[in-house]
Amino acid sequence: MKTLLTEFKKEFQDRVFDILWRQWSAFGVAGHGDVWRGSLIDPEALLLITCTVGRYDARMFDAMVEWMGINGRYINVQRLKRIMASEQFAGEQVVRAVAAMTRDSVSAAKWSGTAKPGEAKPGEAEAPPCLLFFLSNGKPMPVIQEPDPVFSDHGLLRTRYETRNVAQLFRPEPVCNLMLRLRAFLGVNARCEIIAYLLLHEKGSPGPLARDAYYFSLTISKAMAEMRDSGFLASRIQGRRRDHRLAPGIWNDLFLGHEQPRWIVWPRSFRAIEVLWIFFQDTDLTQIDALAQASALRRVLIKSVVDRSETSGLNYSFGDLSGYPGEELIPFFIDRITAMLDALSEP
Repeated sequence: MKTLLTEFKKEFQDRVFDILWRQWSAFGVAGHGDVWRGSLIDPEALLLITCTVGRYDARMFDAMVEWMGINGRYINVQRLKRIMASEQFAGEQVVRAVAAMTRDSVSAAKWSGTAKPGEAKPGEAEAPPCLLFFLSNGKPMPVIQEPDPVFSDHGLLRTRYETRNVAQLFRPEPVCNLMLRLRAFLGVNARCEIIAYLLLHEKGSPGPLARDAYYFSLTISKAMAEMRDSGFLASRIQGRRRDHRLAPGIWNDLFLGHEQPRWIVWPRSFRAIEVLWIFFQDTDLTQIDALAQASALRRVLIKSVVDRSETSGLNYSFGDLSGYPGEELIPFFIDRITAMLDALSEP
C-alpha cells in the first residue's frame, strides 16, 4: 500500500546518508564530493549513528572502521559510553565490534574495555549471531564467504573486513574538525569541549555546558576552575551561577578564522534520526493503512523525537502534534522532518 509515508522513507534515508557521508568526508574519508560545513562535527555522535545507519551502507561502515584504525586515539571513549547510555543509542553490540577492530591498531589500551563482547543478562539465553549488513530492500545481506572472526566474536556475521585505503589522518584545516584538532593539541579531555563551546557562545556555565557536552557537571566545574588560573578564562558570578568566557585575544583567529560555525548537540539530533531510521526499517508500511501508520508514528515522535529535535541547538521547533489528529499527522511529520534535516545541513 503506497502512502505519503512509504514514499518519504527513501527520501529520508537518502538525506541521512548524505549528512553522514559529508561528515565522514570532512574527517578524511574518500567517497563523497561535498564535505561538511556550517557546524562542528561530534566524533562520538557520528560514530554511534554510523553503527546503526552504516549497516545499510557497507561502504560507509567499512570506511568508518578504517578511519577508526587511524584516528581512534582521538575518540573520547568515556564520553562515547556516556552518550550511548544517556541517549540510548541502539548499536552497542556494533560499537563493541568496531572497538575490537580499533583495539588492534594504535590505541589498544583505551578500547580494551569497550571491545569486550556483551554478555547475556542472568536468566537470558545468549542471542544467536545476526547478519551485520542489510540490502537496499531492508533484507539482511547474506554472508557467502568466510565470516570475519572479530565481528563473529561479537555475534555479527559479515565477510572478512578488508582495508580499502579510503581513510587517512583527519584533516586539521576544516573548522568543522575543531574537536579533533583540539584533542590532538590538548589531549582527549573535557577542556576541548569547554573551549569549543565558549568559542561558539558568548558565555557558558558548568551545568548547561556539561549537559550539552555529555560530561558530569563536576568534571566541567573542576576543569573550568583550573583553566581560570591560566588567565585565559574569565568568569563572573551571576546570582548562584558562575558564567565563564574566553578572555579577549586571539582565540577566534587561532581556531575559527573568519568562520562562525554553529554548535549543534549532535547526540540528540542523531538519536532522533536513529529512532526514525529504526521505525522505518522495523515497520512494514506496506501492510498497514495510513491511520495505523500515523498512530505508530505519533508514539515514536512523542517518546523519542520531538524533545530531542527541539533541544539540539537548532533554530527549529517541531510543533504541536495535537493539532494534527489521525492521518493528518503524516504530511505534518514529513514537513517538520524535512525542515529539521534542512536545518542540520545548512552551511
